[in-house]
Amino acid sequence: MTQWAQFEDGTGVSEEVFRVLARFAPGGTLDVFASDQHSSYLRLFGSYLQHVGEEREATDDDVRDICRRFARALGGVPSAALFNHLAYLSPGFRELLGDKTMLIGRLEDTNTVEIDGGRGQLAQLAVQPEEVAERVDGFKTLVKLDPDHEESWQRNLEWLQGVFETCCELGKPLFNETLIAQRPAESKAEMARRLPDGVVRMAEDFGPLGHFYKTQVPVLWIENKDGAIERISSPDEVRSAAVTMYSIVDRPMLLLSAAVDFEQYAAQYALVSDLFAGPMCGRAYFKEAFTVPETADLDSLERSFACIALPRMRQIKGLAEKVSKPWWHKFSALTDEARQLIEPDAKPMGSGVSADYGY
Repeated sequence: MTQWAQFEDGTGVSEEVFRVLARFAPGGTLDVFASDQHSSYLRLFGSYLQHVGEEREATDDDVRDICRRFARALGGVPSAALFNHLAYLSPGFRELLGDKTMLIGRLEDTNTVEIDGGRGQLAQLAVQPEEVAERVDGFKTLVKLDPDHEESWQRNLEWLQGVFETCCELGKPLFNETLIAQRPAESKAEMARRLPDGVVRMAEDFGPLGHFYKTQVPVLWIENKDGAIERISSPDEVRSAAVTMYSIVDRPMLLLSAAVDFEQYAAQYALVSDLFAGPMCGRAYFKEAFTVPETADLDSLERSFACIALPRMRQIKGLAEKVSKPWWHKFSALTDEARQLIEPDAKPMGSGVSADYGY
């Protein structure tokens, strides 16, 4: 494959990969709506069923239907969207999403392979990249890591290296995500306190194994089961971790929400927006839609999603357009052909910030 760009570490970017990115984000802002969280969707739809008084368990069919509805409701607002195979392999999904939004397909299974009593979690594929390549524009992987568990660390490295090589051969960009793994019997607060050091250690080894590196940053606070707020990291600690990751990762970084509420995600993104290329956010945008008073059935759930999520996406996208790095900022070299497909002087667009129910 012809290489049109190169990262600082010498990794090449093929013409095929570059053309995909330039098609959907020629102005440099690659903001991603993440909608691939299978287990989370089951829980969220379970809360919806309870909300509307329907006594049954959420199913994979429900997840597929909700993802299809949300894809349709996006209306081309994000430049990219991430879905799992239940959604993107369903009939007519690409048409629902529309041709303005890049479709990123999740490759890994929701369930990891646990070793050492759950201390280590090994990623595994839910679908083979070669079998679904024609249905998506790019791929995404997630590995859950404990930096102090050497066996799972090394095995996940080897797994991800193989997946990245396959994606390159297929001419598809890979969005590589890492997430710190919660240890057996560890509280959320204890896990969160490991993040400032953990995110840096994960970035150093796993950052190169993709075209984009999707990462969390230290959390500012967590909400305990009793509703009490516990402060975890300071804004300076969040910023410091991001600065260190930016200095050691030779890939554009995207910020995940890691299950925080939108209020915290907006604060996190503001703190690091000049170091990241864009958001890759999911539940923080939309999770309230399942249980707000306006939601009474599936059609109104879709409308609630649009009213709540789209203004939030525009808010973060507006910040990214004005402050964040273009997705090509980590390239050390570009061909003339590549430069002709991007718009480095593209003007920023406006943004909105509040939900809109029409009153």
